[in-house]
Amino acid sequence: MAHTLTRQNIVSDKSDQVSRLMSGCVTTRSPACAGTTVDQVSSSPRSSSVHASGDVRTDRPLPPRLALALVLGLLGAAAVSVAPLIGVGSGPGASGSIVTASIFSALCALTIPAAAIVVTRRHPAMAGALLAGAGALSFGVAILDLQLFVDAIDANRLELFRPISAGAITAGAGSYVALLGHALLVVAGILGLVVVHGESERDGYGSARAAEFDGRSVGGRIGAGATSVLILAAGVYAISLFGPAFDSQDPIFLARTLVDSPAASAVGTALVAVAVLIVTASALTSISPWVGAGGVVGAGVGALGVSGTRVVAGLASDDRIGVGAGSVVGAVAAVVVVGVGAVLPILATRREVAAAEEAEVRPVRSGSQAQTVGTKKARRAAMIEQAREAQAHVTKLHRIAGALGIGAAVLAGLGASLPILSLPGGLAEPSILATRIVFVAAIVLLVASLGLWIPGRGVAIRPAVGTLWTTVVMGIAAVLQPAVIATDVSGVGLGAGVYVMGVASALAAAAGLALWFAGTAEREEIDTSVEIEANSVVRILAGLGGVLALVGTALPLYRGATHTAASITQWPWGSDAWGIDTWGQLLVGVSVLLASVVATRSRPPRAAALLVGSAVSVSVYLAAGPLTSSRIPDATVGAGAIASATGLLLLVVAAFFSARTTLSMHAGRR
Repeated sequence: MAHTLTRQNIVSDKSDQVSRLMSGCVTTRSPACAGTTVDQVSSSPRSSSVHASGDVRTDRPLPPRLALALVLGLLGAAAVSVAPLIGVGSGPGASGSIVTASIFSALCALTIPAAAIVVTRRHPAMAGALLAGAGALSFGVAILDLQLFVDAIDANRLELFRPISAGAITAGAGSYVALLGHALLVVAGILGLVVVHGESERDGYGSARAAEFDGRSVGGRIGAGATSVLILAAGVYAISLFGPAFDSQDPIFLARTLVDSPAASAVGTALVAVAVLIVTASALTSISPWVGAGGVVGAGVGALGVSGTRVVAGLASDDRIGVGAGSVVGAVAAVVVVGVGAVLPILATRREVAAAEEAEVRPVRSGSQAQTVGTKKARRAAMIEQAREAQAHVTKLHRIAGALGIGAAVLAGLGASLPILSLPGGLAEPSILATRIVFVAAIVLLVASLGLWIPGRGVAIRPAVGTLWTTVVMGIAAVLQPAVIATDVSGVGLGAGVYVMGVASALAAAAGLALWFAGTAEREEIDTSVEIEANSVVRILAGLGGVLALVGTALPLYRGATHTAASITQWPWGSDAWGIDTWGQLLVGVSVLLASVVATRSRPPRAAALLVGSAVSVSVYLAAGPLTSSRIPDATVGAGAIASATGLLLLVVAAFFSARTTLSMHAGRR
């Protein structure tokens, strides 16, 4: 069932480009389309080439790139499946794999290529998305495979082999086969992305059964509830990978957390976590429910292949090796991701059908003069009503995000004021300088969150707040680092302030999620029929500024003769309480980089706000230097401060150019 548009003064032989523009005028209610007459918007069943929202059913030949992607995907999955049979670990210290874990891993690897083949004829874009989602996860797993060649005894890959003694273990032929298989899956995923891009250029892509959902993102189509569940599950899965995969009492088989793992294992696991988050975000911003479903299911099954395999291996092992809490949580989260992904088209269809039925009866309810239904006046009134409802929804989201941000800021400041440690015998609590960072970040977030409550200003302020919540988490992480280390001393425990700041971190993350929802709702009300090319100067400055900001958060702000500030250069990060402060800094750096990239593709007003928020976030990070450097005698400026300061300067200049473009646009309209 597909909606059709009957347009006045537009003949049937007009180009597809004009048709898309007119459709955009209806769905976005853009002022730029004022004067365009739309006679009728029908949601009744019609014969059309578009049979399912967001995808095109076609009898054309199989695209060559999709065929190649399917072949490579099958070959890669087959290689991963047979690798344990060939022999991965070679030497006196290795034995065969745990059979049930190998079977489970093989099933997860083969499921996605098989599913892609099944849906190829009906939904080629979904087939490409399935391979793309699985390929994204396979890249991280391929990095995990490299540990087999570096120090195989620490790989902890029970589905491939099991270490039984401290004897030498070298990579067998199966190691090369497994690595090749995952590499082929990555290539298949890249080709799948190419297929999705090609399908997106065809007529009917992103269509819906109701005009108001035509071209909207998947997140907007399935509703806030399902979107929240999917984002939460993806986030929980990413966090679960930080925990131990196994619970081991075997002196040969060492179960480590992510930050204590060898380099290849740590980087590969981190890439798996990032891939799940990126695929989930990409799927929710896609305009095709079928493509979104394919990407989420592909990534979810790949995630299950990592955590689920560990669960099966732990259950099938002897009593010296058990399942780690991280693997259990990750497997459950992966199942939720797959489940939600599988029903994305159904959820979207239900809401579209309900909206179509409401659109049919709404004009009849609007007044006693039924004959006026379909006239220009009634149509305009309906559009105004929809615009008001949409604006009210956006305002509500702004206030929710603002309330969460205010709560996070207040609790963060309160927690920093309370005792951080519980000490025996009335001992005086040591001064933790990182609480100063929490106060600064809390004040900044509080002011920005209050701005979201200013009537008519939420849209302008919202992009700037998008990165500020991460600075509160960074400050709390910096406080938690020495607190956790101190608990190693007998009789010392965590104080009330730590728990209060933990709640503040959760509220800050919730505020970030609410801001994302608000941004999605705002974009659905923007006329995207005419693309605005980003200023090349802004693109270069913002991109470089974001990269330098990330580099700055990864390097030390200051250093002394024997100690430095937190950075990734102190490997492994887990040498001191899991490197919590390092992860907090990287959270700020990654968020600033993402905001900078988004700014290069945004309209000037949004870009300026994003860049201002990013600059303020980097400033808070830089402020941590003078606020905490006294803990190291004779501290000097570190490479992180130089890189961050340079990035800050570039972000400020980019924001200036974006703001100037915005002022020029307003002057031109006058």
